[in-house]
Amino acid sequence: MKQTILSAQQGSLLEDLIVKYGQIVTSEQIYARGKDVWDQKVAKNVITRLTHNGWLIRVKRGLYVISDLSSRGFLSLSPSVVAHLLVKNSYVSFESALAYHGMFDQLTNKTISISEVQHKTAQLQSVEYSFVKVLNKWFFGWEEVSIDNKTVRMATAEKALIDMIQFHKSKYTVDLVVEKLLLYKGSLDLQKMTKYLSKMSLTTIKTFGFLFDLLKINSGDLHNPARLKGTHWMLTHDAKFNAKWRLYYDVYFDKYQLVK
Repeated sequence: MKQTILSAQQGSLLEDLIVKYGQIVTSEQIYARGKDVWDQKVAKNVITRLTHNGWLIRVKRGLYVISDLSSRGFLSLSPSVVAHLLVKNSYVSFESALAYHGMFDQLTNKTISISEVQHKTAQLQSVEYSFVKVLNKWFFGWEEVSIDNKTVRMATAEKALIDMIQFHKSKYTVDLVVEKLLLYKGSLDLQKMTKYLSKMSLTTIKTFGFLFDLLKINSGDLHNPARLKGTHWMLTHDAKFNAKWRLYYDVYFDKYQLVK
């Protein structure tokens, strides 16, 4: 049976930690604050008990979040903050970044970040945290933002859309990107987006050029026949050919030609 009531010493320890370090603490910080009461061996057991009872939530080895007294056992930090804690040299992208920018309002139990080093997927409570390894030349297009009083690297809206096509392309992601381009083309920085696209793969450039044309967005800066030589497929097994972009695509996307 879990001990739901803190002992005086445990409560004092957590209060001291919050005052000195805030909600996020390391094992070493816990040991340092508790050294006048426990030796390190006992402190390890205290950490284990506090974690088991939900007062401490383990983010990764040696790193914990102190639960609010009113929500013991529940991780109240934003998933974007947790993703940053798990891998500092990364930035949040995909749907989570779009949600931050007010462009995605569906609930999701997955947070995807971009990093330059391979990291294992982590499951923390109900959220899955995954990290897409990319080349250094594609690790750009993020900004530092403040969430829950913590600094987090977040993809710009433009780069989040590009990342979805470049790194997790599927019929769903292409359709989602088309939807967001259609809804937000008036507020997106299309000049910045074009600059970003110039650094991506040829397939990604061609895909966005094709999508821009569908949605009556100027694609002139992307269309360079000398550079875009060769034939590419938006998705494997696509069968309809667009001569301008030398790109095979799914006939499904022709429906957007009817959108005014």
